[in-house]
Amino acid sequence: MKLEYTDGCICTSLTVDGKETVDMTPEEIKVSIRAMLDRETDIATLQDVWMSLIEHLGEYKDLGHCECCGDWISNYTLEI
Repeated sequence: MKLEYTDGCICTSLTVDGKETVDMTPEEIKVSIRAMLDRETDIATLQDVWMSLIEHLGEYKDLGHCECCGDWISNYTLEI
């Protein structure tokens, strides 16, 4: 399976074996995502994918800011 991502200028392209993802079914895309996840062993990369999906699909809650350092605190919750 050859996965390619091209970005820049006016072109963004995601392909699996030369087929654009816009021409694929959601199930076909999920197969390639599962294959990538199954081969990944780096915990930091897996956590990054996890956080991205939780932020995208989860419910956002603003917890305000820290009185000590001023950072804003966000919470995302996703129930599956």
